[in-house]
Amino acid sequence: MTPQQLKQLRIPLRKICQQASQAIMAIYNSPRHWERAEKEDGSPVTAADLAAHKIIASQLSRLNPRLPVLSEESAKLSWSTRKQWGRYWLVDPLDGTREFLERNDQFTVNIALIENGYPTLGMVHLPAVGISYFGGIDIGSCKFEDLHQDVEPIFTHKLNSSHLRVVASHRHGNQQIEPVLLTLQQQGLEIDKVQVGSSLKFCLIAEGSADFYPRIGPTSEWDTAAAQAVVEGAGGVVTDIGFNALQYNAKEDLLNPYFLVFGDPTPPWRRWLDGGLPPLR
Repeated sequence: MTPQQLKQLRIPLRKICQQASQAIMAIYNSPRHWERAEKEDGSPVTAADLAAHKIIASQLSRLNPRLPVLSEESAKLSWSTRKQWGRYWLVDPLDGTREFLERNDQFTVNIALIENGYPTLGMVHLPAVGISYFGGIDIGSCKFEDLHQDVEPIFTHKLNSSHLRVVASHRHGNQQIEPVLLTLQQQGLEIDKVQVGSSLKFCLIAEGSADFYPRIGPTSEWDTAAAQAVVEGAGGVVTDIGFNALQYNAKEDLLNPYFLVFGDPTPPWRRWLDGGLPPLR
């Protein structure tokens, strides 16, 4: 798609996210009605997760009937089918299910457009606060609350001091990133760790509120695609721990490698991180 075509998707994607958010918040605000099960990976599924999936998949198919939709809740499509796709939607209808269950508002709806293995466009929406992040590497990134208001362009923070704001999960992989943080401290960097949930971690980097996010733990492609597009549209970079670009829909499983999110890609990150990262898997 051309940059202009991508930009024109901001309004319809926001409307889809709003519809999904209404279903999510109806359940969020009535916890006595929650249904909870366990996914195969052990993370909780709620009725909100499944309701959002149905709305998003249906509305994306109406928006462009020719584009397949791959959602976390419909991820069992065969590789023989998926590998034929040059362009498709990749969706996480409710990222941060545990944040949802703990009622801390840090959960997101994520929609990405994948073209030739790369997320060219992404929207990350926070249902509880009504904020959306939207962007892609060819169109820049923005943050907005209301479709009737001007959008706010966002940019990553350019490092100009030894102070580094590192985002990390509330619960996943904090022990695994300690060698990374120690290595950075040995380079003379002062670390300020910020713990948040879901793909909101990427968004903090995209808007310049954080600088670095190392993920040394399991994730799936729908966890990162939309937020990666937002980060890279704002000037950041997402790589695996070998500093290679992430690839989407390039293999039978949908698991990501360990990855790194940099707000400012210009510092000597390879040198700073030398010895602190695990071997490539």
